[in-house]
Parts: sequence; C-alpha cells; structure tokens
Amino acid sequence: MVTVGRSGQVAAERLPVLASTPGHLIRRTQQLHAALWQQHVPQNLTSMQYGVLLVLGQQPGIDQRTVAELMSLDKTTTAGVLRRLEGRGLVVRDRDPEDGRRMLARLTEPGETILVRTAPAVLDVQDRLLQALSFDEGEALLRLLRLVVYRGDPPTTTASIPQNAAVSGWPLRLPPIRLHTSPGHLIRRAQQLHTMLWSERVSPELTSVQYSVLLVLQGKSPIDQRMLGRHASLDKSSGGDVIARLESRELIARTRDAVDGRRNLLTLSAAGRGQLYQHARAVLDVQSELVRPLSNAQRGEFVDLMQQLIADAAPAARDEQVPA
Repeated sequence: MVTVGRSGQVAAERLPVLASTPGHLIRRTQQLHAALWQQHVPQNLTSMQYGVLLVLGQQPGIDQRTVAELMSLDKTTTAGVLRRLEGRGLVVRDRDPEDGRRMLARLTEPGETILVRTAPAVLDVQDRLLQALSFDEGEALLRLLRLVVYRGDPPTTTASIPQNAAVSGWPLRLPPIRLHTSPGHLIRRAQQLHTMLWSERVSPELTSVQYSVLLVLQGKSPIDQRMLGRHASLDKSSGGDVIARLESRELIARTRDAVDGRRNLLTLSAAGRGQLYQHARAVLDVQSELVRPLSNAQRGEFVDLMQQLIADAAPAARDEQVPA
C-alpha cells in the first residue's frame, strides 16, 4: 500500500519502482516485439494486420464483431484494419445475406498466399522474442501471460468452430500459429488491458508513459532527453511528443546546460511532482489489478521473467529509443 501523510501527499519511498512495475515491463516487451517484427517480417504487414489475416484464415466468413473479439480490438480499430487489408486486395467484405446489418470477411487468394508466405518470419519473431529465456522459462511466461490477459479461457466463436482452427493450405513443415499461445499477441493484449485499467483508475489525461517520465525525473533530474528516453523507454516515434506535452502542461521544465550550451536538460517541476504523488496510489492499484489472476509467487516469477527477457534484449531496445 501507499503511505499518505496528513497533508495528503504520498511518501516518496512508496512511489512505484519502474524497473519492477508490470505495466512498464509489458510496454518494454511490446517495444521489443515491434522492433523484431519490423526487422524480420516482410510484406509490409503490421502484427495486428497479420493477426486479422490469421483469424480469417482459420475461420473464413466470420463477422467483424467476432474478428474484434478474437483479436481484442474495438469496433473502430477492427473496421480500420479490415478496410486497409481490403484496399490491398487481401480481404473482401460482404453483407450477411441472412442479416444485412452484419459484415462478413474472408481472405482473397492473395490474402491466403501472404498469410502462408509470411508465417515462417512470424514464427521466427516469436522465437526471437523469447530467446533470452530457456524453454521452460518461456513456457512459464506464456502461461502467466495467458492468465493475465484472458482472466480465464481464451475467447471462442461457436462450439462447432473453435478458436485457432487449422488454416487451409498451411504447409505441413510449419507449426501452426495459435494466437492464444503467441507471445506477441499475448503481450499486445496485456498492454491493452493495462491501458484500459490506467484510463479508468488513474487518469485519462496523464498516460502511463508520461507518468514513467515523471518518475524517472523524480530520481534523475536534471537529465538530457537522450538519457531520459533510455531510462523511460521512449521510442523514436512518440518520445518527443510525450516530452513536449508534459512541458506544455508545465509538469517538466527545460533549461540550457551550463557546461554544454548545445544540450538541454529536463527537470521535474513542482506541478509534475504533485501529479506524481497524487496518482501514486492509483498507479500501484492498477499494477495489482493487472496481475490479480496470479498468486504472490507467480507475480514474482512474472516480474523476474519479464526483467530477464528485457535485460538480455537491451541492445535491440535501445535502437528504438528517442534521440537527443
């Protein structure tokens, strides 16, 4: 629990510890998966797009709502992914002849081809993601991730059509790809769950990434943007924007380095420190809720395995961090 004094301020020693916070570890692992995917998967497909192709390959002709359920996507995101895949000629959508309100989706022949041709690279990325762990450790992490993200059994469509059915034409030499045992998919779902819990219980305005920046600055400011990016795991695409938003809200301050005039230093403002302490209890509650399906021993094992996976993959992760 978090200690709160008479003034209402949370004691500094009870702030979350970033290196052992489940939500932060999940985000770092998702960054690693994204970097590996970009490096090794051809065909200009995102992991989310490939997941939708896989679902349609396993269960042709399902409706968009079922695709969304199996992929753990909202309706708008699912429609956008299907629209882009349709624009590339990989998917077709038709009105359900029995219910004109439903859209049914299926793969085209090019969609079936790209699904199978990309499979070896996708399987390779899943293996690379867990390569820092032994086989038994990897299996343990997958079991723990499934407990976290599904809170029970994976979703199904109907009793007669199980999730992750075989894909027609799948090469016999390739093992099947199962979403409910794929580390990349499980990590994405865990990240979505953390984001949802954060928005509900902490703040819809202050994101978990922004809070991580404040937490780093609490212990390490003044610090330059490059080092802040490394400690807070800011990626190139969003790191600058995160810092700019915090600065515009006067939660952090930027000053010129007196020793090196070419370098800017970032510090935590009084308002930023207030936000850090104000939300500390809720942040810790979110972390507890995220791993609620796990026993105390399993929670420790989960954190240890995620830390090991990230530590051994540090060089690859650094390639994605924000520049100075």
